[in-house]
Amino acid sequence: MAYLLLVRPVPHVAFKTGIAERFVAWLSTTSRQPLTVIAGPDPPDFLIEPQQWLEVSDIYLNNAQAKFLNSPNEENFSFEGSPDQLARRLLDKLDEKLGKTSYQKIHDERGRGILLLTCQDFFFDEVIRARLREALATFRPTNDRGFFRTAYFEYTLPTAKRVYDVIYSPMA
Repeated sequence: MAYLLLVRPVPHVAFKTGIAERFVAWLSTTSRQPLTVIAGPDPPDFLIEPQQWLEVSDIYLNNAQAKFLNSPNEENFSFEGSPDQLARRLLDKLDEKLGKTSYQKIHDERGRGILLLTCQDFFFDEVIRARLREALATFRPTNDRGFFRTAYFEYTLPTAKRVYDVIYSPMA
């Protein structure tokens, strides 16, 4: 018999702040530009100095997994489904965020922002990553309002390597 030990994350606000700080540290290193992050007016979740902004959204395998990881009253989690399920949820969330009108004010103040979708599925692996890449190759937003300059997907593989992939960058 095999057991899977699941550890609940820290409270959601602190959890998102940690994600944003980690991402901005990575972005600072890769862009060779010193950046700092502070809480935003919601929307967006965070402001990045100098003069940028960041929206963070978690992607789960399904609603039951999200509830299990975010509710201290949930004691059990079981699942069934296709490896394509996470890819569909990510594309749905990406499309939803690209079409939201609530980013207009911050866009007017700071220009186009960064969207970070984070994988919270503890079963994410190379197979699911391959399915996700196939789905992204054909993704076309239904209503991109132009508020984001780049969308990233953060995930960790079973090798414990954290990865940031660009999953969307508008043509214009």
